[in-house]
Amino acid sequence: MQKIIYIYRIAVKLFSFAFFGLCSLGLALGLFPIMHVLAGFSEKKFKAIARRFNHWYFKVFVNVMKTIRCISVNVENKEQLSNIKSKVVIANHPSLLDVVILFSLIPNADCIVKGSLIENKFISLIVRNLYIPNTIPFDEQMERARQSMEEGNNLIIFPEGTRSRPGQPWEFKKGAARFALFSENDVVPIFFGGNEKIGLRKCDKLLQYHPTERYQYNLKVLPQISVAPYKGVPMTKSAIKLTEKMKMALEQELSNV
Repeated sequence: MQKIIYIYRIAVKLFSFAFFGLCSLGLALGLFPIMHVLAGFSEKKFKAIARRFNHWYFKVFVNVMKTIRCISVNVENKEQLSNIKSKVVIANHPSLLDVVILFSLIPNADCIVKGSLIENKFISLIVRNLYIPNTIPFDEQMERARQSMEEGNNLIIFPEGTRSRPGQPWEFKKGAARFALFSENDVVPIFFGGNEKIGLRKCDKLLQYHPTERYQYNLKVLPQISVAPYKGVPMTKSAIKLTEKMKMALEQELSNV
């Protein structure tokens, strides 16, 4: 019986990937042109419409995965995300679905994304049109992020820069702190807990899954971290201090699990 359940979970995982890829491509090819027209060909209005729709799309996708029992999602302090604006949202990054879940929770989200995703034929149009690739010069990334947050969007960024390696300490880069300090926007840390995301972690194989249960995502929205204490402090020093504070907040939650 356990083997049948395992095969089922692999099947729903593959279905979820296919569903996401095909729907993302259909969204970009079929609906983006309509959104451009509705926005009066204004780039700013188009992005606002597309981001709201993207939030709905990611929410539907997460609900589909929950319905077919691929994942479960529980969010502590979820109400703190309902009206956030112009914040830098950071999180630990244990699995492939982390950004999908965050987009489903945050309606006005921008994101720093891997430039290599532009080469992915299923999501390249979404990435190219809506988000900030990490392959452009860093000063340009910061300026685009600052402008986006001035418009009320929230910037999602994973300080590790990539998915965590199982069993290894987190290594936070200073980029997330620099975005917050440059834009003078506070940080909202979100902790990803739950069981091991076997098959979704870095270097895992596609046909892997947790051996005994579906993926469990237990998130906790932590208290905001203010950037006010770092005003007037040189960026090189303040970025190190703020990065340490962000890491400490998430590691403290990890130790409580």
